Amino acid sequence: MHIALDPAALSPEACHKLTIGTVVPRPIAWTSSVDEEGLVNLAPFSYFMACHSYVPALALSIGSRAGRPKDSRANIAASGEFVVNIVTRALLPAMNITAADFPPDVSEPDVAGVALLPSVKVRPPRVADSPIQIECRVMHALDLGAAPRVSTLFVAQILMWHIREDLLDSSYKVDQAGIQAVARMGGPFYAVAQDPFALQIPDWRQLLPQHPLAEHPPLTESRP
Repeated sequence: MHIALDPAALSPEACHKLTIGTVVPRPIAWTSSVDEEGLVNLAPFSYFMACHSYVPALALSIGSRAGRPKDSRANIAASGEFVVNIVTRALLPAMNITAADFPPDVSEPDVAGVALLPSVKVRPPRVADSPIQIECRVMHALDLGAAPRVSTLFVAQILMWHIREDLLDSSYKVDQAGIQAVARMGGPFYAVAQDPFALQIPDWRQLLPQHPLAEHPPLTESRP
């Protein structure tokens, strides 16, 4: 038996709990941005996903706190640039510090002792100890919700990857287990992507050999 829940009949707080508790695990974008004066902001967000491969792009949604845009959201809206830094278990203590609601004039990397590196194509810096750093520029921005709980969904083009050399082979395949990437669960809980397994997608023609289209070659390109 399932419990049916209509968001229209629930409070915003209940909808939030259900969203973060059912859409799991979520990758974490430890996001660096800069304000107009060059102050570096660093904060983690888990409403984050890849959204295109061949024009490499990702999506990142950042909300409000106490009725005002979070610093990262304000910075990215103004500059159109940010860097996603992938979080590992070793980086969790520093990442957790940067999740605190610091005043806008505080630079989280300074408080958390996070070493930074200059980026190549964008102004915000990279987290030096992150195994994967992704430089991004915003292509589209969409505001979601109503005050005081407005979020902005940023769709951004990937301009540059920086991948730790032991994680990448000559065919551009990434050692995903080696990343030890941390994901967000509901509430204060996290998970580590450390036990990946492989499944091969079947050819539907082998499952339905009598289908009239089964004798035709596939129309979609194969993926390695």
